[in-house]
Amino acid sequence: MVTLRAVVRPDPRVGGDGLLVAAAVIAAVALPLTLVVLVQTPDDEVPAGLAAWVIALGVLLHGADVLARWRPLAAFVAGSVIMLALALTHIPDGSSAAMMPSSLGYLPLVWRMAADDDRIRSRGALAVGIVGGVIITALDAARGGSSDPLLLLVEAGALAAGIIAAWALGALARARRIAEAERVEERTRRAVAEERRRIGRDLHDVVSHSLSVMIAQAEAARVLARDQVVDGPLERVAETGRSAMQGLRGMLGVLDDDGPQPRAPLPDIGRIPDLVERARSADHVIVLETTGSPTRIAPDAGLAAYRMVQEALTNAIRHLVPPVRIDVAVAWGGDEVVVLVSDDGGRGAARPAGGGTGLIGMSERIERAGGSLAIERGPGWRLRAELPAGEAA
Repeated sequence: MVTLRAVVRPDPRVGGDGLLVAAAVIAAVALPLTLVVLVQTPDDEVPAGLAAWVIALGVLLHGADVLARWRPLAAFVAGSVIMLALALTHIPDGSSAAMMPSSLGYLPLVWRMAADDDRIRSRGALAVGIVGGVIITALDAARGGSSDPLLLLVEAGALAAGIIAAWALGALARARRIAEAERVEERTRRAVAEERRRIGRDLHDVVSHSLSVMIAQAEAARVLARDQVVDGPLERVAETGRSAMQGLRGMLGVLDDDGPQPRAPLPDIGRIPDLVERARSADHVIVLETTGSPTRIAPDAGLAAYRMVQEALTNAIRHLVPPVRIDVAVAWGGDEVVVLVSDDGGRGAARPAGGGTGLIGMSERIERAGGSLAIERGPGWRLRAELPAGEAA
């Protein structure tokens, strides 16, 4: 059973493929620059072993960026250890190896932690980054890498600014993601509420029809019986039915903000062939296949089947570039009916996917009728509903 309300939250692996792209770009630019800096050091003062060590640490740091896509905390811890190793590595006639271009690979790790929903991790990453910048500056000062305090101050400011900027961008991404999730949830809540109102109106029509038949039969029985013994009970049956209908109308008035609406006859699963026939066109080939022998089905289940086919056909015709082939199948079994609607995707989507809520309402209606809905997305859409029928109804 598919419950669309359960999938409105964003992918917890924030960043997604964008993080991998950023890691690849930084590695492609920073690693060659690091190699150039090491090779072009004056008087060839960087030993080959030291250069290989720095390059290896740079490769590991960029590898941690890739790991952050799936294991952000482990990647951040590994990246912090690598940065500490680079800070402790001194480049002759230069500053700490942590100032090499490859150290930029640490910034995506800070961004990823800041974008995480866990605020403790986010603030912890900022603190670790700032402390790391202080350590790098302090080690450079202790080694005499620069005798000018102003240069050391600029170095510390640049490190802090980079960490803070990466963290701020990650926090902004988290805020936007949360805001978007809240908008999706609110849109979903409204769609479910609206669908429940429509279900209420439909059920009102179904129950009202049954009560009307009951009242008419009770009144007819009174006329035919002409017996004072049964006249009283039959009158009470008819009066109870009329009272129930008044109560139903009152409840519908409370639930329906739009007030009383003219009611058309309710469609059911038996009218699916008419629906398919009306939707056919030169650009939309719709094939209907019915198997098995129709059995008893509850009114709300029959209405849910009709509405599902109606929504699926509308979506395919409205959103796909023709020509489009749509297959509709109704399979009757012993205790259930399976309704399947699938399309071939046409020549692609006619418009970008929007924030429609038709599938949400469809799922809500089918579940309330005691059925289940499965939705698959491939080149086209495939919707499969199972509804109780026969004895199960």
